[in-house]
Order: sequence, then structure tokens, then C-alpha cells
Amino acid sequence: MKPRIILFTCSALLASVASAHHSFAPHFDASKPVSIVGVITEFEQRNPHAYLHVRAENADGRMVEWECESHGVTQLTRNGLTPEMFAVGSTIQIDGSQHRRDPLQCFFDTVHLADGRVLSVNGPSGQIAAKPTLPQRDSIYGTWMLAPANRATSGPQFMMEFMTDVAKAASEKYNPFIDDPSYRCEPVAIRRGWFAPGTPLAIRQQGDDIIVQHEWMDIERVVHMNQDAVPAGTPETILGYSRGHWDGDTLVVESDHFTPGVLNQFVEVEGSPMTALLHSNQLRTVERITFDAASNHVKLVMEHYDPAFFTRDFPLAEGEFGPTELEIKPFGCIPEILK
Repeated sequence: MKPRIILFTCSALLASVASAHHSFAPHFDASKPVSIVGVITEFEQRNPHAYLHVRAENADGRMVEWECESHGVTQLTRNGLTPEMFAVGSTIQIDGSQHRRDPLQCFFDTVHLADGRVLSVNGPSGQIAAKPTLPQRDSIYGTWMLAPANRATSGPQFMMEFMTDVAKAASEKYNPFIDDPSYRCEPVAIRRGWFAPGTPLAIRQQGDDIIVQHEWMDIERVVHMNQDAVPAGTPETILGYSRGHWDGDTLVVESDHFTPGVLNQFVEVEGSPMTALLHSNQLRTVERITFDAASNHVKLVMEHYDPAFFTRDFPLAEGEFGPTELEIKPFGCIPEILK
């Protein structure tokens, strides 16, 4: 294959793209598919995103180097795309979406290997082998994966209409393309951990406490059980301080002592620059975590309250999590290089 770049105008040629660790839409344009055939010069085995560098010939006959990102290396490997497939010097074709601001960047979702295999970064599709039936669980404890659902990771946010003046001022100063906490390998928010796509989480007992562990950003939260008050001198953190108790079969987790931060990383407001849904240090969250034997799922209902930044309470955030045999791997996030 001769190294080349093909820009398509028909979006139907683009395979569907799953949500990446930061929102796809603000960075890439799915209506501008790109297909690149070239020689691999580097594969950056990183989380939360892996980067593939491909040297290819552009429409003018000049050789250029593309930098294309995809899911993190852990998720790619689970989906059948191992680092060995991206050996430096090998020829490859990748299909994906054009970056909105950099003409030599893209997000790739399909890989054509020299041996004829065509692989999706989202794993096999079509005729998928039947998954083994996992044993019936009997509690919230164990390892779980987020069940598929249509969750917007960017776009309008209902709560933007109910911001206080203080919140509006903070939002005007925030640039998500520079200030996004995930660029610094910070876990962003409790809600972000729960709804991180393609990465497992685990719930376990540890002494008198309960640990909620997410592969995403190596989150490991301690839920301090049956504790009435936050200990004096407890510092504010990005994930706050969590206290829990049982209400029948439901684990209720209340968290506060947050540093000011981000709930949604990319938010579109018509007529305004891209921003984010921010929260103050007055944020308080309540998680209700229940095991549903009929579906063999863990169910989450999460409440948010922030009177400093919003004039009303948040709608409930809800999710379901199915059992998985996946092991939680070290995420080992490497800070993003912003350009």
C-alpha cells in the first residue's frame, strides 16, 4: 500500500465512535471522515488516550505526519488491538474523524492491518461469540461494567440555565480545552468515575469501610461507614470525603468536602464558547447503590446539591452495571500534551 490520505465527504462511511475518555464531539468532526494509509513512526501506549503517529502522503504529494488518538491502551488491548500490532515501520490504514482545529490530527476507530484484518477500536461487532453466563451475584460486592446507555458526554446541559452569578463568572473564565482535569490525570468527579466507558469498577468491604474502585484514573474511594460527621481538619479533595450507611439493602453514600471542580467536561451553549458544568466547594452528593437480583445488576441513583452555584437541585443521575470477569488494570494515566 502506498502511503496516502483520503478525506471522505460521506459520513455513512464512518463507523460509529464510542465515547472517548474526553468527549468526542468538541474535538472531532464525525461528518468529516478521514482514511490514512502510511507507515507507523510511533505508537504512544498511554491512558486515557493512545496516540498513533503515521507518515503519509497528502493530496499535494508531500509527506506529512499525522497524530491520531483513540481509546486508552488498556481499552484497546481488551478490544483486541495490542501494541504489537502498531510496530514502528509497518504499513497501516486507519479510518476515523478529522480533528476540528488541527488538520493533521484525527480520532481513529477502524484499523486495517497488513495481513488483511480489519479491527474496530470498540471491539468485535456483527457476529460476536456468545458471552459465557456469569454466576448470579448476591450483593453489590464484586467487579462490574457500565451497562450500555445513550449518555451525552457533551452538548447542552439542563443545569446551565440555573447557574448563580458566581457560577456564571467561574464558567466564563473556564476553558475546557486547557483546564479539563483529565488532561492533568485528575479523576474529574465522582459521577465521571461511575460513568467512564469501557473500564470496570469494583466494590469491596475493607474492615469496617467499603471501597469503591474504578479503573478510570485509578480511583479508589473509601466510604467511611456509620460516621456521623467529617473529622475536624479533613481537607477538601476533588472526590470529597464519603460517609456511608445501609438503608435496608441499599448502600447510601454522602460526600462533601469537595474542591471546586467540574461535573461535565464539555458543554455547548448556543452563541457562546465551549465551556463546562462546574461546581463549587459547597457541592454535596448522595449515592444510592443497590443490587437487583432479577437483572443481576448494580443500580446507582445519584443526587447533587450545590446551592452556591445553582438555584435548584440537579436531576437524578442513574446507571446500571452488569457483572464482569475483567480484572481492574493499573490505569497509569499520562498527562496530555496540549497543543
